[in-house]
Amino acid sequence: MTFCEQMVPALSALLKKGETLKAPVYGALLQKRSYTFGYFGLTERALLVSLLHGDSKEILGNSRIPFSSIRQTTVRRSLFPLQYLIRIDLADGDMIKFRVSQKVYGFATQKENLDIFLDNIKTCI
Repeated sequence: MTFCEQMVPALSALLKKGETLKAPVYGALLQKRSYTFGYFGLTERALLVSLLHGDSKEILGNSRIPFSSIRQTTVRRSLFPLQYLIRIDLADGDMIKFRVSQKVYGFATQKENLDIFLDNIKTCI
């Protein structure tokens, strides 16, 4: 199973009854001195995050972040072409920062999904 084939089932496992998965994208969660690759998706009420273990296809962890716990969202272009840095400030004071590229080898719909993802994440609060 490829990373792309694994993305939708990994994020679909986080859905609650009556929700639909919108705009799944592949990106990297940025931490202080490291990064973790994973899948990010949206529903009508939450941001879904499914992180990968290293460079393998094994799932490291899953989480749901309800839109009600998001205080502020900032999206900016990276210095690298065709990449975006997304910063999400949560109500409890935590911050999530991840980088998503428009072009990812093996993900044919990444650019279209990223456009939808960015439009929805900007308006979720």
